[in-house]
Amino acid sequence: MKILLYTDLTIREDELFWHRDLGLLTQAFRELGHEAWLVVHPAGESTRHPPPVTPQNPVIWASPSDVRNPSWWQSQKPDLIILGLWTRPKYDSVRRAALSATPRVIERADSDGMRTASCGLQTYARRRYDYFRDHTFSWPQPLSVLCSCLYSAISVLACPWMERRITETLRLIPDLVVETRGAAESWRSLGCRLKAATRVHHIPHPVQTDLFRYHGSGLKQKRVISVGRWHTYQKNLPFLLSVLRIFLERHPDWSGMVVGPGLKQLSPHPRIDFTQNLPPADLAERMRASRIFLFSSRYESFLLAGAEALGAGCSVVGPETLVATQQLVEIQGCAPTTSRNLLEGLEAEYQAWEEGNRSPFKISQRACGEFSSQTVAQRFISLAGSS
Repeated sequence: MKILLYTDLTIREDELFWHRDLGLLTQAFRELGHEAWLVVHPAGESTRHPPPVTPQNPVIWASPSDVRNPSWWQSQKPDLIILGLWTRPKYDSVRRAALSATPRVIERADSDGMRTASCGLQTYARRRYDYFRDHTFSWPQPLSVLCSCLYSAISVLACPWMERRITETLRLIPDLVVETRGAAESWRSLGCRLKAATRVHHIPHPVQTDLFRYHGSGLKQKRVISVGRWHTYQKNLPFLLSVLRIFLERHPDWSGMVVGPGLKQLSPHPRIDFTQNLPPADLAERMRASRIFLFSSRYESFLLAGAEALGAGCSVVGPETLVATQQLVEIQGCAPTTSRNLLEGLEAEYQAWEEGNRSPFKISQRACGEFSSQTVAQRFISLAGSS
């Protein structure tokens, strides 16, 4: 089967990504014996002289005008097209062009399901505020807060217009795939309200389970690990550190590790290590040696780092209100916590580990069975076969 996986990214050859998202799926399809190609736009000098295609980099370098041209898609003769276009209406011309080549078009959306105010007014308004605050986090705080409030209010008022546009978009998406069951339920509900015939499915994000896997060798340290882009409003670093400091004061034999860009040079606690970006293999090693993955995000769609931590045999503690938390905690076998009681959830997981009620090997087995890239790719193949 020839499979094209397209996302609207303009990148250089050295920015190609094979460890996550559609890049990892492309490799998984190839491992299953299919002819899969990642379709992206070349950046810089590559626009005139696209890099050569190699077995290690199965890429089709296309221009923005190519992917809006039905003849271009038809010339590729695909059996299946997977689009990563975030359900944004501005890409409707790409969807029409892709559908001209094959009816087997699946759109993969990184979404928590909060697409319009009709999905839940209060939650939607909060999501819009958080999203825009993320994009203005470097502004002076009063200005950032004011603009975020205005953006949230305008988004709510614009709901009827937005829903008309989304209705048109959904009619161009035969099958929509989202990464959590909660998001899938929200999208199905929205589709029913908008009378759109889109079929909505839950398929999780793939994980590099060859790296993020607990092999049963080596002791788990008494350590809490957190991973994120800490310069963002979304990840809520001050809240995470406040919870972690209280926890470590209560338990002197435990430590914490916070990994990712945006950290200060000095840690606020002698037993909290700050580490900048790590290569995937090094991050997997740190996770395999930790017991608990802690996150405090204001919003998430899937939380890839949490799924990777489960694969490495960690348990997960995070805000209950997020659909990502609800899905991930099912794998470790405990109830999710609420954001107001994040410390309480951390204490509960501490107790579970101390009493021997957490098996890193079993957690890893369940996570790898759910999130391995080949398992996820096979689910896309099965979905395409039933379309």
